[in-house]
Amino acid sequence: MSDQYEIEALLRPPVELASSIVAFSLAWVTWQAPQRFFMTPDVASISAVLLSVMGLWRLRQGWLICRYQRHIHSAPRYAIASKQIPTSRSVLFLGKGFRWTQLHTERLYAARDRRAAPYLSKGGLTQWVRRQEVAWEHTPLLKTFMQWTATDSILNPLRPAPPTGGDPVIHGVGIGMETHAVMPLSDRAGHLMVVARTRHGKTRLAEMLTTQDIRRGNNCVIVLDPKGDADYLKRVYIETKKAKRPLIIFHLGYPEISARYNALSSYSRITEVASRTTSPLPDEGDAGAFKEFAWLFVNVIAVALDALGEKPNFVSIKRYINDIDPLIIQYGHYLLNEKSEVDWEAELLSLQESLKPKMLSRAEQGKALEAVVLVRYIKAQDLVDPVFEGLQSVFRYDNDYFQKLTVAIKPFLEKLTTGKVADIIAPKADSDAPVLAWREAIQSQSVVYVGLDALTDPEVASAIGESMFSDLTSLAGHIYKHGIYPDAARRSPKIIIHGDEFSDLLGPKFKTLINKSGGAGYELNLYTQTWSDVVAELGSEAKAGQLAGNIGTVIIMGVKEIATCEMFTQQLPDVSVSEMMAVSGFTDSADANTSVSFVANNQDRISITRVPMISPADIVALPKGQAFVLLKGSELWKIRMPLPLKTDDDELPDDLGEMLEYMRCHYMPWNWQSYHEG
Repeated sequence: MSDQYEIEALLRPPVELASSIVAFSLAWVTWQAPQRFFMTPDVASISAVLLSVMGLWRLRQGWLICRYQRHIHSAPRYAIASKQIPTSRSVLFLGKGFRWTQLHTERLYAARDRRAAPYLSKGGLTQWVRRQEVAWEHTPLLKTFMQWTATDSILNPLRPAPPTGGDPVIHGVGIGMETHAVMPLSDRAGHLMVVARTRHGKTRLAEMLTTQDIRRGNNCVIVLDPKGDADYLKRVYIETKKAKRPLIIFHLGYPEISARYNALSSYSRITEVASRTTSPLPDEGDAGAFKEFAWLFVNVIAVALDALGEKPNFVSIKRYINDIDPLIIQYGHYLLNEKSEVDWEAELLSLQESLKPKMLSRAEQGKALEAVVLVRYIKAQDLVDPVFEGLQSVFRYDNDYFQKLTVAIKPFLEKLTTGKVADIIAPKADSDAPVLAWREAIQSQSVVYVGLDALTDPEVASAIGESMFSDLTSLAGHIYKHGIYPDAARRSPKIIIHGDEFSDLLGPKFKTLINKSGGAGYELNLYTQTWSDVVAELGSEAKAGQLAGNIGTVIIMGVKEIATCEMFTQQLPDVSVSEMMAVSGFTDSADANTSVSFVANNQDRISITRVPMISPADIVALPKGQAFVLLKGSELWKIRMPLPLKTDDDELPDDLGEMLEYMRCHYMPWNWQSYHEG
């Protein structure tokens, strides 16, 4: 093998080994019997050394070819324990890999040539054993032998390959160039997105990145997990415990150990309360009008509660949507206390005693008499207050008509406030449970796990997830201007967010968060199955394009959707691929006076073709746990993630229930450090 030739030929017999054997043999004969070649001892010694060097050189070339052919259809096993995951202050470890260049594209094209087929298949014995493992599965005695051949052990010469599927050739073309694939931490400010289909290694990668972030420290790690994956929660729990960092768990599926979180208590504008509350409601067709009415009513309630110094929550909004009279009375008394100088309490009491039910208008019938009197009295006093005017506009609606206008939001609020979930998202003032407040969590550099249990109730999960993003977006503006600590000179920690299935969490504030939060120290790591999930959630390609334009690094694993693959491959340049073309022909001779009847010729021509660096089909064929990634904006890398060792299972709790029970027993208000002491 020689590297200076136009075409690299690696899928062929390793003829270099034959010349290596000849060179070593001549070196031995020259050294042992120089007289046979009529050499002096000195000349023979020099010749033997030169022949040995030549033999080593050719042996290395032959060994490289053999190694390439051995690994092109089966990469070396790569598995590490979680404690072996490298953690650096300057780079993020992604696994093993190599930078993909024109050479690897050329090798991939060569490997897919039909003449390379014999070098891509496993040995005949291995293939036979794999077939018999299925055929003899229920055969006595033989099935015992087959169980041994199927054992995943280094002592098994017929050890089966990991069940990763896909085309191993894609990584095999660069297996000899593997090194640690790392991403500069400075690039994380531009955000990271991982795209992979179900059960293809996305969560494993998320666990590995989260592990490094927790160990690195000087940050607040936030894990948003819509599904509430138990293994992911276990990994976060174990790594946080090892790092001796505070842990806050908010989980809709386990309210007994969950922190409390009021999704509506923190906002930069009061209108955000109505937007967060009504965002999950449908807005197609006629439903859009009902959503607008719901937004209006919720906003009126939120503004009134804010003016009274109360934090809105889903329980209070549901209460006043069903009956706004108590809020009218409460705010009316507050307004009169602030602006009226007369003895309004006595006057109200007198008016209420004199008012008879038959004196009520049709719109006032069915409403609290005290509220009716209060509205009339404030109007007669000519008190102008925009908050009360908003309440009054809702109060004027006929009860039956108002019930119809709010029919869209009531079932949703009922879901949010039924059962133990209500205690989590609308914490009571006298509750001993900790309250998740993003400002305090970031200041204490906590690890926050949010399990939204979307498989049980996707609407509730979506509402809480979107509210959290809105909350974090509002906080980003404050951090950007003032920092997170009271001491402005103290540097704010990084805020690293891992959002699994992030398309389920998209809301009005998400685009602002990803576009403008980098200056506040936010680093988003987003995981999704296809790009079409994002497009469908946002409603248009243009909005999705705005989002994609602000994601600096994309890791794409095995994805079936061609549109998602093309979104990645179209960012890559075309490269030149050299191919050998066999040409043969003949030319008849028209000269009757010559003995030459025809002239034949055979040629090997090299043609150069421009092809994509990788195609969508290459991404579709990726094995589990392998990916392409664009690093530093333009460097295409092919990576594979390590498989978890069984030692990882030994350090995790046997089941989620055991871990949660342990946390429940060691739980103390505002002290999530207590579980470290057990």
